[in-house]
This record gives sequence, C-alpha cells and structure tokens, in this order.
Amino acid sequence: MTAALLRVLIHKIDNTTFGDDTPALPQWTGPPRTIVQVQAILFASLAATLFSAFLAMLGKQWLNRYESNEHRGTAIDRSQNRQRKLDGIVAWYFDHVMEALPLILQAALLLLGYALSHYLWEINVTVASVVIGFTSSCVLLYIFLIAAGSVYESCPYQTPGSNVLRYLSRKVLFPAASGSNAQTTALDLRCISWVLRTSLDTDVRLSTLKHLTTMVAPAISDTTLVVDCFNAFVGCIKEGVRYGEVAAVQGLEQHATMSALGFFNIISHLLWMDPTSRVQKDLHRRYVKVFPAHTFFSGLQFRHVMSAAHCLFTRSQERRRFRWDDYNPPAPELAMVSHNLVNLAQFEYQETKQIKVPRWILRFALHAISLKPPPATSVVVDCLSIVAIGLGCVVLNAGIPMSTEERYVCT
Repeated sequence: MTAALLRVLIHKIDNTTFGDDTPALPQWTGPPRTIVQVQAILFASLAATLFSAFLAMLGKQWLNRYESNEHRGTAIDRSQNRQRKLDGIVAWYFDHVMEALPLILQAALLLLGYALSHYLWEINVTVASVVIGFTSSCVLLYIFLIAAGSVYESCPYQTPGSNVLRYLSRKVLFPAASGSNAQTTALDLRCISWVLRTSLDTDVRLSTLKHLTTMVAPAISDTTLVVDCFNAFVGCIKEGVRYGEVAAVQGLEQHATMSALGFFNIISHLLWMDPTSRVQKDLHRRYVKVFPAHTFFSGLQFRHVMSAAHCLFTRSQERRRFRWDDYNPPAPELAMVSHNLVNLAQFEYQETKQIKVPRWILRFALHAISLKPPPATSVVVDCLSIVAIGLGCVVLNAGIPMSTEERYVCT
C-alpha cells in the first residue's frame, strides 16, 4: 500500500514519469493466499510443538507419581498400591501415550519444513530447492527407518510406525507367517549361547544345557553354539589330561554330562551339514590340543557320548576299538544319538563315497537293536538305516525330519 501511494504522489507531481500508465489507489483485499497457507501451517507446527511439550511435562509428573514410595501403611498395602498403579498403566495404555509425543514433534518438524519450502518457492526457486532437498532427504530417511524397523524386528531403529506396520503385516497381510518356528528357534539358540557365555549361576547353566539336549538337531544351525558347549564341557573337567584319562570336577558331573550331550548333538549335525566350515576347522584344532588322540573317557558316566565325539575328531586306532557294549541310556538320549549317527553314516558313505560306514557307527546300530526292552520305533528305524547304508543301499531322507511311519517305509 505504501508503494502504491508513492506512485500516485509521483504521478501528481510529474505525470510524465509513468507515461500513459496512470497509477490508481489499490483496494485492500487481504494477504495473498500463499501467505495465509504458510502462516496456517507454521502456526499448526507451533501448536503441535507446544502441545507435545505440555504432554511431556504431564508425563514426567505421571512417572514421578508412579515411582513415588508410600511410607504409610503396611508392606502389603504398599505392594497392593504399587500393583494398582502398574495395572492402571497397562489398562490405560500409558506406553502408547508416551510414544505419541515423538510422533507429534516429528509431525511439527514436517509441517515446518513444508511451510518453509512452500513460502520460499514463491520468492526464489533456488533458495527453495535447497530447503526442499534437505526436507525430502530427511523424510526419505525416516521412511527407510520405519520400513527397516518393521521388516527386521532386531533392528535398533524402532519407531511407533514400525510397530504399527509390523502388527498390520502379521495380523492382516500375512497372518500365517506370524511367529515363524525357524525365527523362534534361531532366537532361542542365540539366547542359549548368551547364557552359556555370561551366566555364572550353575543352576541356570544346567537348565540351559538340558533344554539344548532336547532340541532337534536339524534346527540347530548356529555354529557359535558348538564352541560354547565345548567351552562349557572343558570348564567342567579337571585341568589337563593325565595319562590320557579325563575326569570331571567334583560337583559338576551333571554339567559335564549335559554339555557333552549338547556338544555331540551339535557337532555331529554341523559335520553332516557343512564339514568344511571355518568354525569346524578351528574347533578341530582346539579339540585336538585339549584331547589328544590317545585320550580315554572311561572314567566318565557319559563316556560313550564323548568317545563318539572323539571319533569325529580323531582317526586313531581307538576309533576302531570303540564299542557300545554297556551303553543303555535314557530313551531321549538314545534317540538323539541314533538320529545323529544315521546322519553321519549317510555323510561318510553316500556323500564322501567312502568304501563303508565306520565300524563304531555300525556297532551302535547292532547294539541298540539288541537292547532289552527294545528301543523306540524311531531308534529302530535309524539303526536299520545305518545298516542299510553300510550294505551299500541308497537311503533317501535319512536326515530329513519325517514321521516315524514315513521313515520306516523309506527304510
């Protein structure tokens, strides 16, 4: 308006300044539409920021009230009051309210970037391009983080948007794929490995090792777990091998037994699946260094299992003389050993094209079949598969998880 009045004043003084163009006094019609839109977005961003700050202060007050300790009343009353607070937090979705605060701030930043870009575009395209490029990069990065957090649950960049997308994908888009057994098993194995490495509680370690021995061998694919089991077993025996004899530390006999079973269960499966892996070679060097070829396990309760594992690492004469004459373990251990040995028999004969299956594996099959009372049907099927492989038959599906009836028919 000021510039328009100056033009009118100059024209009154010298009407030749603007030529035939006669300036007129413009009528005020309000600010331009672009200014109104930009101002609305900027004030919305400001309001969202203030609202998030208001909720943040309220949230701090709520948390202080929850953490406050009541000094009045009995211990039972104080415990009930604390439980009442916890139930209220769960029932009223307190965590969702707190997670909404970062979302409000992020929305406020997005509105601010959009308003600046829109306003600067009307003034100068070059300057606006810089702001638009920076804002677009931030938006793309945020979308990438949301996608990564929703696809990979172990991703550390988790956001509320990632949780919403993961929930929708599991419940709406792919309901059958939720809770995959393979992912659950892999997570269990990493938890077991972490416990064996860090826990100093003997009862916790023993329970973990017992759980490991109950797991199906084909589900065990973590190569680091076999190293953890070997370290657990070495920690349960007396230092050094005297005169070729191995003895367990007093009070750790159960730990030594469970770690030996877990070690044999994993190493036999990994040897069948990937015999040339780097972990196998490193473990072989460590094993031979701790237990030379002339090592005996006759003083241990689990001597048969460790002797079988010893046969996997050594090719000495003791491997030929190894027998199972007095081996009569519990049914779960016998099933685990038979399943691993049939895989090893198939590997050493059918995969490596050797002349025959090692005799110590054949002796196990003949010994297990002759047990009184007879073993479970699955053990009989494994033993028959070992004998069939030793006779030169091609036994398919020996290491593939199948029902007992299907494997019996194949055998």
